[in-house]
Amino acid sequence: MFGIGVVEGFFGPEWSWNSRHRFCESLPAYGGDFYLYAPKRDTFLRKNWKQTHSGRLWKEIHSLSSTCHRSEVAFGVGLSPFEIHAEWNQQTKTLLRDKVESLEELNIQFLGLLFDDMRGAADLADKQIEIVEYVRDITNTTILFCPTYYSDDPLLDRIFGQRPDGYLERIGNLSKDIQIFWTGRKVIPESISVDELNEVARVLRRKPFIWDNYFANDGPKQCKFLKLKHLDGRTRNAFRHSNGWAFNLMNQPSLSEIVFASSVETLTGGVNAEESFHRMAAKLAGDGLELLLRRDQKAFLEMGLDKIDEGKKKEIIQALSSDRFSQELLDWLNGKYVVGEECLTD
Repeated sequence: MFGIGVVEGFFGPEWSWNSRHRFCESLPAYGGDFYLYAPKRDTFLRKNWKQTHSGRLWKEIHSLSSTCHRSEVAFGVGLSPFEIHAEWNQQTKTLLRDKVESLEELNIQFLGLLFDDMRGAADLADKQIEIVEYVRDITNTTILFCPTYYSDDPLLDRIFGQRPDGYLERIGNLSKDIQIFWTGRKVIPESISVDELNEVARVLRRKPFIWDNYFANDGPKQCKFLKLKHLDGRTRNAFRHSNGWAFNLMNQPSLSEIVFASSVETLTGGVNAEESFHRMAAKLAGDGLELLLRRDQKAFLEMGLDKIDEGKKKEIIQALSSDRFSQELLDWLNGKYVVGEECLTD
């Protein structure tokens, strides 16, 4: 089992490199085990996957890998070879082999093969199995595979085309050492139950690896809110029925530390989620911010940027300090985290 970790797999503004390093250095203290670098705006991992990273960006990723290794955090990179199934030939195989060998130079401990946000096709499952098994044969790293239809949510069918009959059942034919991501019944589900995980495990012929979007706020609608709340609808028993749990967090890295740390306590220790959230907020960001979150949680979770009036906005700003948590709140209030139509599933 992989344990619990972070997947930076959202659309919109990326975390800064300093924030990434700080989060990875703190992961062991929070009970985290791994970090998957897969920001949607890194085009060299997505639509431009055939191209190499620029020298500066490559050095930054390599440095982050080193930080993870020093911190004893497993490091991986998520590759989304955009609609590769539509042009799967010998030339593409060579390009994919070269890409995987290049990513291995980052000293990765696992490789994400992410086929989300791609159009469907009648032979999609068979093509993806062939591609994933091809990569499995050329690398010694563990593979984390994200199917195109990674949830029962009909939203995926509306956006990417009707899923082929028996798609997930066929995906279950993948080699048993390949992990398979699952977000739940919805892209952002209210709950993930043991019964659901057991049912999915029967289909996939292995326990699913959870990609949890519970705190994600990276769409044109979701970016108007801060998911500053305790984990709900997920239990320690559900965690035990997974092969790992990856939280895809908010575009705000420091504030994401609070929800991640408290969520780990809930999934591993079974502690009261709400109490853990407020305790972690006070521990990491200070009593002042914890009181602010308690007082104005409705503004962040329900009202959002479109409904917070100037009076409430001024009241919030006056309660902020000069630390990194408050700065992210201020930036959010000022619209610096707005995400456009790049996120298709919001």
